[in-house]
Amino acid sequence: MSAKKRKSPDGKPTNNLILSSHIGTNDEVFPFVLSLYVEPGSTVADVTYGKGVFWRRVPETAYDLLPTDIAMGIDCRELPYESEAIDCIVFDPPYMHTPGGTAHVNHQNYESYYKNNRANSNKKYHEAVLDLYFSAAKEAWRVLREGGTYIVKCQDEVCANQQRLTHVELINELQGYGFITEDLFVVMRRGKPGVSRLLKQAHARKNHSYFIVFIKPQGRKRWSGLTNRLHVETSGEGKPRLIKSEQPRLFP
Repeated sequence: MSAKKRKSPDGKPTNNLILSSHIGTNDEVFPFVLSLYVEPGSTVADVTYGKGVFWRRVPETAYDLLPTDIAMGIDCRELPYESEAIDCIVFDPPYMHTPGGTAHVNHQNYESYYKNNRANSNKKYHEAVLDLYFSAAKEAWRVLREGGTYIVKCQDEVCANQQRLTHVELINELQGYGFITEDLFVVMRRGKPGVSRLLKQAHARKNHSYFIVFIKPQGRKRWSGLTNRLHVETSGEGKPRLIKSEQPRLFP
């Protein structure tokens, strides 16, 4: 008897893949995050929109974008949306806290803009930053639908000469709320950071930040990827574009 012909595996070979680390700016990396985790046409609430830097390279017709921030009178901790009404939330708060004085003086306006520098706050410095992240995450959990995506931007810091790995602290806390940590994108700056005065360097200088992708679970269903995706060029200067055709599943 002749041997049974072996079925060829589905999919096709390619190196046109979205990678986990990038040298570039937030607006260059953000479309890659969307393309893997947010289906075109989804309702996306950017709750710390600011000047909309993240969205500079995203087609305007790609998503139903709800841009808000504190300047518009909408606090990320008290969103005006019904429970389980949003497909995706984007959150990019300040990475440092300045309760006064000269420490981190360049961040003062930024923090005041997001109400993370209030005189009546009972927390300071890194703990105040975490408090904002945690409070916003609880509100995100409320308004996200099951299976929804929570995209969080963060950066580690050294505070009071103590290493604080913010991305680890966020992952540990948000998983306690029920979120699933689905992915982590590393964004490394192109320029070389420097300081005006240096007596002794005790810790490595941060030149990278993170996009963390959390999923609000839908029962026991695991993430299996999108069929309809925002197509992003992985090389060259091509801009993101929408495609509605089914994608090959490289890892079914």
